[in-house]
Formats: sequence, structure tokens, C-alpha cells
Amino acid sequence: MTIENFFIAKFGTKLVLKESSQNSVKFIHASDIHLGAAQYRNEYRSDDFIQAFQEILELAITHHVDFIILGGDVFTSLEILPGKLTKIVNMLRDFKDFTQNSILIIAIEGNHDIRKFSRGVRFERRGQSWLKLLNSLGLIILLDADLEAPSKDVFKPYNFATKKGGKIQIKNVVVYGSRYLGEKPISFLSKMRKAIVKENGFYNILLQHFGIEGQMENVPGINLEKIQHLKHRVDYLALGHFHKQFIIEDWIYNPGSSEAACSIDNSFKRGVFLVEISKKVEKFVKQVKVIRLINRKYIWETLHLKFEIRNNKDIEIIIIEKLKSFLRYLDNDIHPTNPQVPILYLLLKGIKPSCKINEKDLRKKICDTFPIIDVRVYQKFRKSLKTLDNFILA
Repeated sequence: MTIENFFIAKFGTKLVLKESSQNSVKFIHASDIHLGAAQYRNEYRSDDFIQAFQEILELAITHHVDFIILGGDVFTSLEILPGKLTKIVNMLRDFKDFTQNSILIIAIEGNHDIRKFSRGVRFERRGQSWLKLLNSLGLIILLDADLEAPSKDVFKPYNFATKKGGKIQIKNVVVYGSRYLGEKPISFLSKMRKAIVKENGFYNILLQHFGIEGQMENVPGINLEKIQHLKHRVDYLALGHFHKQFIIEDWIYNPGSSEAACSIDNSFKRGVFLVEISKKVEKFVKQVKVIRLINRKYIWETLHLKFEIRNNKDIEIIIIEKLKSFLRYLDNDIHPTNPQVPILYLLLKGIKPSCKINEKDLRKKICDTFPIIDVRVYQKFRKSLKTLDNFILA
């Protein structure tokens, strides 16, 4: 990517800096990008997450925003292949060069950013994350509050020399932020409220990584009533963590993940927010546009096995033949890097085979036969056939 700057190759020349009004600020709010995710150990899926991030940067250029805020889980863990990390670093360098550093990327650490999966532990005490590396390279601005300090020092202004701080001012907007505060951040949020300064003529954004109770089924979050006190000092509460997009009271904004990190994410509305804050006389006016990203296509297919099968090879033949009719519309000439080449989620129902299905072999045969990048197989069988009535009703 650094051989020829990608953004110059796409947009033609370096970004022409426009003189913008001090009374209008435009930004993109994104979160849960999960760079480095090796979903299903599939190379194309791994690149999809990087592609989603690239699209966010392209949107920032297209819409001439002043900055980007990232609400945590920018990386999926501390474990990432060197080649993928190099690609991300080069992309950010290209972006910084193309925009002449006029579009700042402001981030906080989420729980995934400090997670090391192979050991099952988080590394917040050791101070490790790839976001800290990108911050040290001057490619992003990583905000983090000092919650042990007195209120006046909790959010120190970001220092570009030391690359530390908990807030940054861009025109008349002040962005406050802190790392992931754990599953019960209420006490920390109370201290933050006292530390946030609400001044006339300034618009406050608080960047946090937590969910709101009730926004995702069976997923714990913070009770909305317990954070209402923030509303008096925070104009825009920018969240990350939940992969489902939501807006509450025109005050709390969660964009959702930029790419589906698991199959359930495909059912959620996700994307980014394009926000413009304008000052009209003595009042701020906010406009929020929801932008969906170009994500990997997915399809669900359900196959019913209506009789008991005893041979593994027979199962494979039957499934392949049934899929040929279901997937005949797929284009065989599209390269797998194209997000139109889908992931297949295959649900098997009906009478349970008497032999064990070799899912690894089945997946390989399906991927070799159809223009898909991967297939996930879910078995929801009934018990074996016992009567003629069962066979008729299957």
C-alpha cells in the first residue's frame, strides 16, 4: 500500500484543504471494528474487517470531516498477524499523508483491545495494546482519563509531545475519553461527570465503551437511569461495545460494529454515524446521518432431511445436490475479495442421520463446489425416524 498511496490512487491527488467555519464541526462516529479478526480462520474474512476500516477512512475524506471518533474494540485482541498489522499501519500512514493530518482519528481502548485470547486474560495492568502503538507512531490520538487524579486533572488536554491526555478540543467541540472501565463503570462515570467542564460556546462529547441495559437481548449493560446525571455536562455520549446500532433520547449514540463479527451480528443494524454540529446564535444544532458500510454478503439456507441417512458420503451428496438448486443464482466469476461473494450459513433439520456428519469435509466440498468464501453448518435434527407418520410429517 505504501508503494503507491492508496488514497491518492483512489481520489487522484492529496486532499485539498478547505477553509471551514469555526461554527460547524463534522465528524464520523464508528466503533467495534475488530481489526485482526480471523473469523473462521478465513483469509478473506480477515481482510473484510480491514476493508471496513478503509471504507470509514474513505467516508471521512469524501465528507470532509474534521475528525473520526472510535469507541473501542478497534482491534479484536492483542494477537494479530504481522502482515495484517503492517497493512493497517501503512493504511493509516497513507491516510495521514493524503489528508495532510487534517482529519484526526481519536480512539479509546475497548475490552477487546486489551485482550489476549490465548491466555484468556486482559492486559490493562501491563499497559499493552495496539492502539498505544498507533498512538506512539502519531497515527491516532488515544484518549485516557486519569481516574486516580483529582477532578481537575482527570481529563488533561492531549499533549502531542508526550502523546497522553484525556481530552482534545477541535474548534468548539471538546472530546473527552477513557479506556474500558470494566463491567461496572458507574462509580468511574460519577467521577468523570465532576471532571467534565461545561462551558458556554463549547459542545462536549464523551467517548466510552459500554452497553445500555435492554438494547441487546440477554446482554448486560448499564441502567439508563444511572447515567442521566451525565446529560447535564455531556451533549453527545458516544458509545461502543454493543454490535447493534441504537440511539437513545437523541443523546446516546452507538453505531454498532463495522463488520459482522459473528453470525448474529448479521441481523443487527450496524454502520457509522456522520454527525454535523452547527452553532446557530446561542444554540448548537445536531444533524446525524446513518451510513451503512459495504459488508460481506451472507445467506441462510435450511435443508430438511426427510429420512434417516446411514452413510456420510450419502449425506454430502444429498446436501450438495439440494444446494445446487438453492444457490444456482450465485455468480461464479466474481473474485472472493468482492464482498458480494457470500458466507453461507447452512441449517440442517429433519431426521437425524445415524452416522456422524464430518463437518470439516462437508464444508470443504461445499466451498469447492459453490462461489462462497466459507460455510458454517448448524445441526438442528430431530430424533431418528420411528414411524411412517413421522416420515410423512417430516
